[in-house]
Amino acid sequence: MKTKPPCETVLPWLKANLGKHCLAPLTSTDAKALAAAVQIIELYAYHPGINVIDAFGEIVGCMQQSTQELAYHSIAMVMNWEDREPLWVAAGLPAINPRKCAFEPATSVLA
Repeated sequence: MKTKPPCETVLPWLKANLGKHCLAPLTSTDAKALAAAVQIIELYAYHPGINVIDAFGEIVGCMQQSTQELAYHSIAMVMNWEDREPLWVAAGLPAINPRKCAFEPATSVLA
């Protein structure tokens, strides 16, 4: 069975972690940018170059500020929970106060 790419599984993953209504604020532009951001994080996991993380920041910047938290949490889907904050900062994105995910470990930075 072929595994789906993270950009196709991120929305159900976010719903499971943040609740069924977490995607309600997404516009079509936000959804496309979120999918692209997830693909960029997947590339970054294999090729952690500064240009890749800069691209993540640029793409997330295309999203409404109110939906950027979804891109923040998506980092954990592709990489690890503890990678969210350092990658967010490295991408030059503004500080956010994200909700805690349902399946986030207690040892997370947000605990």
